[in-house]
Amino acid sequence: MGGGSQREEVIMPEFAETSMQQGLGMARDLAPLQDTYTPLYGPQVAALSPMEQAGIQGTDMMAGAFGMPTAGGQSYLPQAQTFEGGIQGYSARPMVEGMIDQFKAERPGQAEYRESFGLDPVTGEVGSRAPENQPVELEMQGGGGGK
Repeated sequence: MGGGSQREEVIMPEFAETSMQQGLGMARDLAPLQDTYTPLYGPQVAALSPMEQAGIQGTDMMAGAFGMPTAGGQSYLPQAQTFEGGIQGYSARPMVEGMIDQFKAERPGQAEYRESFGLDPVTGEVGSRAPENQPVELEMQGGGGGK
């Protein structure tokens, strides 16, 4: 009995290949951003309105009238910050930046390595390990990145 060979070839439709190339191109364009810290601007949580504060104070007074524990007029929230436009709220930015500074101080090598994948926030230059600085190119036919 003679043996033969059988070959099966999968041909990808051109539209699917183009879409994959565009997706990979966009991923390459966006990859440096994942390790680039973007500061938080404005409040992340709104402050209590005067009506809400009055409601809490009234509830506290009612609790006291019935001999229940009260806050004694003390607020357990930090002082709200006032942002542009008079918006009052709370920002996580000081805490996040403190954590980043602590990470850089305690693990300088790891911090520098992570930053080498990102963007310089002042110059916009990509780090040495960003995908666009790597020697591997898309190997599918055609071209086109994520643009």
